[in-house]
Amino acid sequence: MSESEFERSKDTQKGSDNAAEAAAEATVGAAEAAVETGGAAEPAAGDSGEAAIATGLKKPITRRTVVAAAGGTIAGLVIGGFLGSWGVTSSSIASGKVAILATPQKLIVTDRRRCSGCQRCEMMCSLRNDGHVSQLTSRVKVSRNYYFGKSVDGPDGTYHNMEWVVESCKQCQDPWCAKYCPVHAIVSDENSGARIVDKQACIGCGMCHAACPWNMPTIDPVIGKSTKCIACGRCAEQCPNSAILFVDWEDIATKVIESDEVSTARLVAQ
Repeated sequence: MSESEFERSKDTQKGSDNAAEAAAEATVGAAEAAVETGGAAEPAAGDSGEAAIATGLKKPITRRTVVAAAGGTIAGLVIGGFLGSWGVTSSSIASGKVAILATPQKLIVTDRRRCSGCQRCEMMCSLRNDGHVSQLTSRVKVSRNYYFGKSVDGPDGTYHNMEWVVESCKQCQDPWCAKYCPVHAIVSDENSGARIVDKQACIGCGMCHAACPWNMPTIDPVIGKSTKCIACGRCAEQCPNSAILFVDWEDIATKVIESDEVSTARLVAQ
């Protein structure tokens, strides 16, 4: 983001703290480098047609459309206050309480202030994808942060503040899991844009797990294949505290239009 673009975006967040805004932009900017611009392909144009009609727009709304209308960055959406309805603000991002992940179909929001550590997301994820409950193969990870909190050397681990970190696949732009897979079994789903494991090609070697900085892919010992998040949203549907949200880009587009900061015509033109 150029300096002039940053100044324009910053003006839309009336009354926000400048230091928090700068920290939020730096935090979100780092995430953008990993997920925002191109790892996963955008879904087919017709996938969001119904939602586009619901918002009064004739053109399907995608991640690229909404981000471009907000100044070209996810940080623009945060600093502009367009995500406040889902608890995403400059201060919540800067504090590390809330994390966001931009995928072609959804904006995934995780709020550690709401997570009670019940592990329901882990249970329902594995039940939906594996047919049985398995903490090991769950694509969303909560329990492994019970002791470490936000970081290994931080003061919030070992139950000190009862705020767990919810982790899932980052859908990286240049994913190491795919890069180090010897049989190219990790591909982009043509409908969701999420990076998924091709079970037919996977040989269960575990290279994807070792290569991922967060060790997200996991070898299922039952079938001998790797598993990873497919962005199905089951975890969010079953979270009793709304600590995980899958937000449609169409809903965010509506907030952008309602703010009067961006016109419908400009949004459609993107």
